[in-house]
Amino acid sequence: MGKRVQHLLDVINRHDFAKLAKAAKHPREKIRFLGFVHLKEEKAVIEVADILKVSRNAIYQWLSKFEKEGLKRLFEKRGRGRKLLIEETEREAFKKSVLELQEQRTGGVINGQDVLKMMEERFGVKCTVRSVYNHLKKAKLVWISSRSKHPKANEETQLSFKKTSEKKF
Repeated sequence: MGKRVQHLLDVINRHDFAKLAKAAKHPREKIRFLGFVHLKEEKAVIEVADILKVSRNAIYQWLSKFEKEGLKRLFEKRGRGRKLLIEETEREAFKKSVLELQEQRTGGVINGQDVLKMMEERFGVKCTVRSVYNHLKKAKLVWISSRSKHPKANEETQLSFKKTSEKKF
């Protein structure tokens, strides 16, 4: 066994890949970690490839990436899809703006069109209503809207009416 292979095995033995495989959320991560569990047991690359139903080249790539960049390279990278138009740094300001918009509304709740208009005015972002709801979800502002309340409604009067009225069941 060569020096390079022995060094790589020593580095592999430092990590608990079985634990990482159980905790992995992405299926490709889980397969990679299971591959390293088998490699840690000193199984041959071809044998591990047969067990995991992947090509041996994939395993060699995992080993190469692990050797160059360490454990972090075995984790799945963030999505490659379109990024949100409002950055994480602006998310708090976006959240405050949406809450202010709701407070300014007299009666009822705001909807996607209202937030869309606010995003165009305050943040200069033009997008679709679907994107608005994605931004609201990222800002943890998605709620199930309930029946709207009349701006002149008096809750005390309503509660006293509920207490004094007869129940007709």
